[in-house]
Formats: sequence, C-alpha cells, structure tokens
Amino acid sequence: MALFGLGGSKPLTLTPFAEERPRTFMAILCDGFVARNVSSLKGLVTELRTLQAAHPAQRVLATLDDLEQACYTCGHTTLSNQLDEIEGHDLAGLDPEAFEAGEHRGYLSTPSEFPIRLANLLARAQGLSLGDLTGLLFWSEPGMANDPVTINRQAEKALDLALERAVLIQLVPVGSAAEALAALPNGYFTSDLNPMQNYALAAHLHEKFGLELFGIGSRFLGFWRNQPLSEDLAKELAQDLVPIYGEAPADAAESLAQVLRGKDVVLVRYTET
Repeated sequence: MALFGLGGSKPLTLTPFAEERPRTFMAILCDGFVARNVSSLKGLVTELRTLQAAHPAQRVLATLDDLEQACYTCGHTTLSNQLDEIEGHDLAGLDPEAFEAGEHRGYLSTPSEFPIRLANLLARAQGLSLGDLTGLLFWSEPGMANDPVTINRQAEKALDLALERAVLIQLVPVGSAAEALAALPNGYFTSDLNPMQNYALAAHLHEKFGLELFGIGSRFLGFWRNQPLSEDLAKELAQDLVPIYGEAPADAAESLAQVLRGKDVVLVRYTET
C-alpha cells in the first residue's frame, strides 16, 4: 500500500507482516506493517493516527530511532529481565507452533504467546512509580545535544527517520498505550531506564497528561495526545520529567516547559546518551 503526500520524494509504503515478516533478533509477537520511505516524524505520526483510528481495539507502536539497535537491545533486555518466562503460565490454547515434540520451545515465538510477555512485564512493574525514576539519567552529555529541551525543540533532527531503512509498526492487542511496551520492551544497559521503569513512566504520562505511547527506538520514547499541551500542562509535564535527569540546570523545567507548550508530540530519552 502506497501513501502519498507525507513529505518525501517517494511515497510512504506499508507492507503487512503477513507478506514480509520482520527478521529481528527476537521474534515479533504482534501483527503489523513494515513501513518504508518514512521521511519525517510528522509523516509517521500522521500515518500512525490513521492506523490507530482504523484499529481501535489495538494500540499502534512504531520503532523510532535505529531499528537494528532497538531490536537488538530489545532481545537482550527481554532475556535479562525474564520477560518471556513461561513458568507459572497456562500454556493451554497456545498455537501448536509454540511447541516441538510436545514440549514448549522455551521462548516466545507466536502471537498467541504475547499475553505471557505482557503479564510478566506488568507483574515486574507492579509498585513502580515516577518517583522511582528520579536521577536515573543524565540531563545531557557534552557535545551530544541530547538534553530534553534540544530533543523536543528539534524532534525531526533527533530521530532523523529519513535515515531508517524501515519502520516497524505493530498492532498490539492491549487496553492501554503503556501496555504496548510489551511488544518491544527496551532499556538494556545499566544506565538506561529498564522496561518496567519505561512502563511506569508511560503509564504516568498517560494518566496525568493524556500522553499516549506511540513509539520506541534505541534511545527515545514517543508520546502523543489529542490536543496540544496548554501552558499550564506544559509546566506540570516539565516539572515531572526534569527530576528523572540528574545534574539538570536550574532553569531546566522552565526551558522545557517553553518548548513543550503547544506540542501534541513529545519525545523522552530513556537512555544515558
């Protein structure tokens, strides 16, 4: 399917997973599309909103920056946090492809097993709140222009989606946008927010600000809301986000609030750099 008018010289195309199954480090457990010729964040968000409207019973989740790295770290953090652990789960009713010679393969590989991953993530995230994330990341690294203010002021540059060979868009069978993280859990390195901390952050931003997760890459979480942030909400959001980053300048919340005001798309860096 080709879609025109999204800002690139070539049309953005969507190929269903049924026609082109993604080859990633860990199996993709949800249905979706491979998007190509994604030239901008604005164009991606436009298409994602269309897909979300067409699939109200599911949540769209796109890969953002550095597809290969995002999938690689997803695989490792899924393993290290035992998010695909099957012990204690009822395996009756799973797709026969999940078994070999009558025994479960020992890893999740079919859409029927996604509820196991989701249940594990939610169980491990239980009790976590935004306050538990205080000071876990650095505000910026010299010369990187990766502070939250610069990232949201120059969101297109921060992601540079035109460099991506493809964007994977999953249709995740969950009730909330935060739960969609189970389709691509990320945060592997010790200096990153881990999948459970990312879930706590996403749940908080949704509940308090109506910001819904729509994407995750190797460094960034992407959130959108139906209406642009008002001045007051932008101030509150900045006050909630800044404490996550240690060594923030004294005017960090004020500067971030100015950038966030009027925006309906927000990027959050969940890694150290």
